[in-house]
Amino acid sequence: MRPYPHMSVDPETMEELLASEARESSLRPLRAGETVEGTVAAISGDEATIDLGDRPAGVIAVREAGAEQLRVGEPVTATVVQAEGSDGRVVLSLRRARHRREWARMEALQRSGELIDAEAVDANRGGVIVDVGMRGFVPLSQLGSIGAIDTAEAGVPEPVRALVGKRLRLRVVEADAKRDRLILSEKAATQQTRRERKAQGAARLQEGDVLEGTVASITSYGVFVDVGVADGLVHRSEITWDKGVEPTSLLSVGQRVRVIVVAVDRERQRISLSLKRLADDPWQRFTREAHVGTTLPATVTRVMPYGAFAKVAQGVEGLIHVSELATDRVAEPGEIVRVGEVLPVKIVGVDTERRRLSLSARLADRT
Repeated sequence: MRPYPHMSVDPETMEELLASEARESSLRPLRAGETVEGTVAAISGDEATIDLGDRPAGVIAVREAGAEQLRVGEPVTATVVQAEGSDGRVVLSLRRARHRREWARMEALQRSGELIDAEAVDANRGGVIVDVGMRGFVPLSQLGSIGAIDTAEAGVPEPVRALVGKRLRLRVVEADAKRDRLILSEKAATQQTRRERKAQGAARLQEGDVLEGTVASITSYGVFVDVGVADGLVHRSEITWDKGVEPTSLLSVGQRVRVIVVAVDRERQRISLSLKRLADDPWQRFTREAHVGTTLPATVTRVMPYGAFAKVAQGVEGLIHVSELATDRVAEPGEIVRVGEVLPVKIVGVDTERRRLSLSARLADRT
């Protein structure tokens, strides 16, 4: 099929057409707000003349360069402030071009999630102002390096004021040039860093690795330990072999500990650690030395409706069932024994698999 006549263009004609369009674009009147590139042609007094090629020359106030020095022959990128000044030259601004570039950079950082470091330069009751090449704001709720703040306190809270002059690790959470609104978050940056470290740690650590670490935080369900490559969780059940104590009360933030890796979930990037497994298992030690029929002293640790738990060795407890508390029928265990009481008991059952010990005060009384 032959092409339509108006679509038949030989290569030379096409190149000429493109060149013509480029020339027309270069001759189009400039508009305020657009960005142009040029070369410093001359510097005289407090002004610099900018060669814009086929367009009228531009002019920039030398003070706009700030710490940067304009030099003849160097390229510059500037924003058009006025398409034609009183002398016919295009009035340009380096500051506005830099400002636009900074907003573009902040928007790119918001999209990518890349973290940045910035100095806190001022503080107010709502948070801190940081310098990222432009001014940004970190709200109080997004500051992770300070504890709870008394918002009823007059003036700027001291922990917030103390951040001025310090560098913070931040993530851009909102960059809106139209509203001149740049919001950053220290908490989001910390969370992202932890996720990245967990991924790296989950990839590197192996079950059985013994590590030195520092207690990073304490929760109701356990403690998080920073082992260098990542944070791992020591579940409350993995803190100590001792029974009848609040395991998390045995540790404090900042304390140095030695842990062993007991599980690595690479899919969910979770690292499980243990403190107690590096210590001798008191259950195994006890069952090597004691056996069914042995009578020994025990200390009551808890009284329940169905009986009482008693400690027979460090880290080892057994249950005295309500039916084994006395020779007579017992309706309420608390009427027979109390916490802290020491009484003789006989071992009547050892469940090695479930680590359960059955005791009897009734039979011990007969020996």
